[in-house]
Amino acid sequence: MRRFVAYGLLGLGIEVAFTSIARAVRTRDLRLSGRTYLWMLPIYGAGGLFLERLHARLVRRGTPPPIRAIAATGAIFAIEYAAGSALRCAIGDCPWRYDRGATLRGYVRLDYAPYWYGAALLFELLQEEVRKLDRQRRLRDRRQTPAATAPAADESGAGPAAPAPERRLASRRRDDPRPWFPRSPRRARDGDCAGQAEAAPSGWPASA
Repeated sequence: MRRFVAYGLLGLGIEVAFTSIARAVRTRDLRLSGRTYLWMLPIYGAGGLFLERLHARLVRRGTPPPIRAIAATGAIFAIEYAAGSALRCAIGDCPWRYDRGATLRGYVRLDYAPYWYGAALLFELLQEEVRKLDRQRRLRDRRQTPAATAPAADESGAGPAAPAPERRLASRRRDDPRPWFPRSPRRARDGDCAGQAEAAPSGWPASA
């Protein structure tokens, strides 16, 4: 339903922009007033979902993008013709009845093929963004996020590596020759001179 509404709103917006620019070029009307029909919302929504499936099948077959756009243009003509016929049967007329150009019963204008071809190429770019609105896709992305941020295994592959602060502390202890805590001098061993103590490490006072 999210994608259905998204395709419908995108279709309405693109149609308003196209009709306003075409009117401005034809009549030099700088008000850029466009028009559409509320009936186009479900038509664009259902058409977008249909083009998604068509695109997926063509991609699986390895069809290149220009050929996919030609197939999508034919599908758009078919959807437009079917929708116009259905609306004429339902309400008695087709809202976008064409009266100029190469038309098929006024439902489809064949000389608009280049524009629909451009719309099909634009659909190739927009559908990936629209599909992000799908709830199942978003939930799947959320489940994959903790796996991507989980601590990686150490070099030996035995298990997850130690946290970064502990690794840095251990590295400093290995590199620094000085002890990290004072060591008391060892007691004299058997056989050593009586009362002689081992010299303390460098940096610490010697004890008697």
